[in-house]
Amino acid sequence: MYEKSAVLLDNEKIQYLFQVICRDFYYSCMHSNERTILDRFNDVQTSTDTTEAANRSTPVPVKINKKKLQTMDHENIYKRVGFTIEDNIVKGYPKPYCMKTHNLGQVILDVLSSNPHHVSQIESETGKQTTFAEMRDSSIRCALWLQKQGISSNDVVSICTDNQPDAYIPELATFYVGAAHNPWHHDVALKSARHLIQLVRPKVMFTCENAADTLAEAAELEGIDTKIVVFGKHSSFESLSDVMKQQQTEEVENFRVKAVENPDDVALIVFSSGSSGLPKGIVHSYNTFSKNILRFARLPEKSDVMLWYTSPYWLTAVYFTLQLYLLQSTRILHAKFDPEETCRLIEKYKITWMFITTDMINVFNKSEVFKKHKVESLKLIQTGGSKINREVFEEFQNSIPHTLILQGYGMCELGGTATMQTEKRKRVDSGGFVIEHVQVKMVDLTTGEALGPNQSGELYCKSPTMMLGYYRNPEATKETIDEDGWIHSGDKAYYDEDGEVFIVERLKQVMKFRAYHISPSEIEAVLLSHPAVMEVAVVPLPHELDGERPMAFVAKAPGSEVTEDELIELSATLGEYKKLWGGVKFLEELPHTPSGKIAKVELIEMAKALAKK
Repeated sequence: MYEKSAVLLDNEKIQYLFQVICRDFYYSCMHSNERTILDRFNDVQTSTDTTEAANRSTPVPVKINKKKLQTMDHENIYKRVGFTIEDNIVKGYPKPYCMKTHNLGQVILDVLSSNPHHVSQIESETGKQTTFAEMRDSSIRCALWLQKQGISSNDVVSICTDNQPDAYIPELATFYVGAAHNPWHHDVALKSARHLIQLVRPKVMFTCENAADTLAEAAELEGIDTKIVVFGKHSSFESLSDVMKQQQTEEVENFRVKAVENPDDVALIVFSSGSSGLPKGIVHSYNTFSKNILRFARLPEKSDVMLWYTSPYWLTAVYFTLQLYLLQSTRILHAKFDPEETCRLIEKYKITWMFITTDMINVFNKSEVFKKHKVESLKLIQTGGSKINREVFEEFQNSIPHTLILQGYGMCELGGTATMQTEKRKRVDSGGFVIEHVQVKMVDLTTGEALGPNQSGELYCKSPTMMLGYYRNPEATKETIDEDGWIHSGDKAYYDEDGEVFIVERLKQVMKFRAYHISPSEIEAVLLSHPAVMEVAVVPLPHELDGERPMAFVAKAPGSEVTEDELIELSATLGEYKKLWGGVKFLEELPHTPSGKIAKVELIEMAKALAKK
């Protein structure tokens, strides 16, 4: 229906449709009795009064009385939040997808053309504004160049950059020509670059100047023939600005998006975090990727002013960028996170929607910047990336009581979100409720049986829009996706009697001290409660008699002091066997993977080296 009817809609109705999609997504996580997006799409087709249609289709939240939760019929609760539980499998309702086409490039270009004067991006340092008209022109020029290089279906176009103003240009251009978008982290070492370039073998790489020489050397060493284009200026490589200038105005006006004929063509290859080994390429088709874009966490609205710091390398950043265009919001572009500067940006631009990682929450708490700034415009913060301590979350929420803070749980392999909090959550440290189309179960590590409420096991996930597999790595795909189509997450989790999901820890990170199984996340949580601890990672220190002793790597908060003995004493409050028997090592800052997670593999190697001394 979407493909047939989109052409018949005027610009006003197109804009309204995306606003409706935005509203529907959130409520679909909570209510099964709301009218479907398909019904609302029909409203857009048949109504001649957009305002009337908007009023008619605005959903009304179903209120759940928290005091009655313990006595209510649990099946009724499940129905209200949008899932069922069958045979210990939590199943999100299979509502209609927002996107009825896999021709993503055409959808994006249509939206850019529909509202040319809309300001989509504002650079915080210069105040420079970029409109849809400018984005349309630049991305088409880049797409024309890609076509002239022979780039087409399933060819890989890599983009290696930070959050800089022109990052969107090759990304959109890649979708226009039906190729595969492959984002890289801008701070890439030669060893990593060699592995990644051999894995994905890109035909073209767009990169920031600082990484250009490294990528060129990696390509030469691996024997990969790739064309390198830089965002700025470099004496050895062609620039993006030169590439765009080569295209004629007449060509731009006559440009046509390449239709994606096979929905299973590769649209996106993102890399796994590499927190437990070498990164793998996670493949999503145009079919799965297009369907996932408008069901990833809680969506912004057209009036929202957005801010996020996640690198274009992150799957979340890819989704946020496309949501920004499809829903016609405005982004404030700022390259580097700083809590004080973030508050100034919120004040200046009246930011309403922000995504931050869970690590940033602790930085905000230690800095206490919200006490010094007026941030009442901020209505919603989404967070994710790793498990967060309940006390840390509550401290953050108390510092900005007017702002709704939601976190969820997801996997790149699943295509994004698996569970998401709603205002109806009972605990702030939950992962939320399963979203539509997703199924989860907790599996006993010994018997392989699906477990019931309040029983911890490995979290398995399934979705019709999950990854096709790991790029050129069928062995790893088999290890992660079983014969029944379940993704094995490697995370220990449980759900309670109301279906709310809680993440416990990474299974691979559990250590064995003497006869005890030790949870690093439990020790990390208590250490983070100390005001001088900015970041912490607990890893095993090899020991001849004890097996593995818990050891902590700690980065202190600026201007703060704490001793090793103080932290060891603090850890002992959990029990003698959970004490930091391996001691504490202070670092200026902890190493991170390109996806922003603490690089525990690197820290484990450091611990092994210390054990040998």
